[in-house]
Amino acid sequence: MLGYGITAVIYKISNKSIDAVSMSFLTVLIMAIALAFIWFFTKEKHITTKGLELATLAGIIAAISFLAYVFSIQIGKVSIATSLMSLGFIVTVVIAIIFLAEKITWIKALGIGLGAIAIILLTL
Repeated sequence: MLGYGITAVIYKISNKSIDAVSMSFLTVLIMAIALAFIWFFTKEKHITTKGLELATLAGIIAAISFLAYVFSIQIGKVSIATSLMSLGFIVTVVIAIIFLAEKITWIKALGIGLGAIAIILLTL
């Protein structure tokens, strides 16, 4: 979380030095190089066709989301863009309930609601 907080400020500062698409591309390229290095030295690798398909889908969605995030930081307020990005946990919960048949208790629902209210209040 510390890293995300720091990089959000860097994305905002970079606004006058680099466009959002270039910033996103270079950031992801550097992350890919670092992860490739780590992956290369990982002893146990298990990749199936289904795993590759899911990784591709996740990568496409992550790329679009990341570009939108960097763009929103560069044109708006960091505190608001980052707070709105934090509402993604609601999407995760809904998808987990629908596709993974996860159950939600009233305590969890209350926690989700309070978390969403807190994030919305931070954007005001």
